[in-house]
Amino acid sequence: MTELELSRRERKKEETKERIFQTAVKLFRDKGFEATTIDDITERADVAKGTFFNYFPRKEAVLGYLLEVRMTEAVENAEATLAERRPARDKLMALYADVCAGYEEDRELSWFILMESMKRAFAFSEDVFSRWYNLTVGVIQQGQASGELRANVDPTRAERVLHSTFLGTLFMWLKCPEAGDLNLQAELEERMTLVLDGLAAKA
Repeated sequence: MTELELSRRERKKEETKERIFQTAVKLFRDKGFEATTIDDITERADVAKGTFFNYFPRKEAVLGYLLEVRMTEAVENAEATLAERRPARDKLMALYADVCAGYEEDRELSWFILMESMKRAFAFSEDVFSRWYNLTVGVIQQGQASGELRANVDPTRAERVLHSTFLGTLFMWLKCPEAGDLNLQAELEERMTLVLDGLAAKA
């Protein structure tokens, strides 16, 4: 097989995967994740069931791919944020607010995305999640180097606390009845402020 033929084949595979992915996400939003079957997806995408499994071993894997797409965008934004000249505290708020915005797009579907996210939350071996982790730790280290954040705190532990706060806030917004019409971004900012106040260097 020539290089040109191989390139066309790879492009066709990517186009098929993208069509299945986009079709599945639209069905999840229209019918609900649980009500949507793999048969629904393959029929609407006009592919065989075996073709679906070539790209996604289970229905939940589509959400995993959606999560990767969102995290890739978040990492690209985070890389730009890391280079900016502003306080580390503001950068950390911006990083998590950016990821938070993705969940606000579809509250019902976001519950299933969060469950998939929980499985990968500490999966540093996965490239995009490893990059996100390293970037967040890098912002914390910047804050420590500038004297803004406490130098006696392990930056990896600080990142885990921030990440746990983020996940806990999402969980409450999605599933706790008392959350009601809670503004997710505002609640996240309040909780992150509590954590960052604890990380702040003493005057």
